[in-house]
Amino acid sequence: MLADSLLLVAGLVILVRGGDLFVSAAVRTAGFLRVPHIVIGSTLVSLATTTPELSVSVMAGASNAPGLAVGNAVGSCICNIGLILGLGAVIRSIEINRRTILVPLAAMVASGVVLFLLTLDLSLSRRQGACLVAAGVGYFGWDLWRHIRHARRSESAQAVALEANLAPPAARWAWFATRTGTAVQFVASALLVVLGSRLLVGGAIGLAAAIGIPPIVVGLTVVAAGTSLPELVTAITSARQAVSELSVGNVIGANIANLTLVVGAAACLQDIRLDRSMQLFNFPAALVFMLALAVLALWRRRIGRGSGAALIAGYAIYVAALLAVSGLPAG
Repeated sequence: MLADSLLLVAGLVILVRGGDLFVSAAVRTAGFLRVPHIVIGSTLVSLATTTPELSVSVMAGASNAPGLAVGNAVGSCICNIGLILGLGAVIRSIEINRRTILVPLAAMVASGVVLFLLTLDLSLSRRQGACLVAAGVGYFGWDLWRHIRHARRSESAQAVALEANLAPPAARWAWFATRTGTAVQFVASALLVVLGSRLLVGGAIGLAAAIGIPPIVVGLTVVAAGTSLPELVTAITSARQAVSELSVGNVIGANIANLTLVVGAAACLQDIRLDRSMQLFNFPAALVFMLALAVLALWRRRIGRGSGAALIAGYAIYVAALLAVSGLPAG
């Protein structure tokens, strides 16, 4: 049990550091391409920060732990809205442009509803997984294309400001700010993410077996929170740089990626079987958090500090309820 715990912690550390470097490389690349900050948040950074979830879920699927794969993806969606976005709003109130956020928000809710309906029979086939992956690729490809068409040079400055905080400049690391250095960092950090994922999945499976709990519970809590740390870095950085709208785009885009690319990739490896608690408790919980975000974004058009605190409280209640449903002590 101790060895599994150390393996899990080591995997988390490597995964978070690799994810941090990966995000900074992705944002710097976006700056080179002069991509609008909304695209950076909803598409490029979303895909970059979802790399840990994707890697963990693929590894879990390959390790015959599909419950961990799905739990990681769904748990990350809940964590992204409740904890990550909540913390970002507590730091700085988030003003939301309804026109900008409407399409990604609708895509996120639709993805959650579709996944819920596909798994009503407590299974997700390889064919369904392939359809989810195709839908995710199609959405992000279309989203990137439509925004690049209307890119404005002034918006790239916000990407530069974000990247500067994600990876503070230092003389000895100046080479990594070049295009070649960025490419090297991109590849190296991706390898770190894969390594961290392998360690994390191995530790999580072993720890779940040692404690006697379903791997999906570990995926919904510890693994989901750990793989969501890159989103947390982005949310805090965005708030400090006064471009907190980017954090909303990042969270929504990451959730779409989780519900399509991440779950779909895991299902493509092998058919996934779910238990009834996953279907009746965790999927509806994810939809509730998504609808709460939709209400804040479309009707109130902002997430104030009070709303951020409420989201965090809601996430704490969810975790406590999950542990209670699983028969584990909440304290």
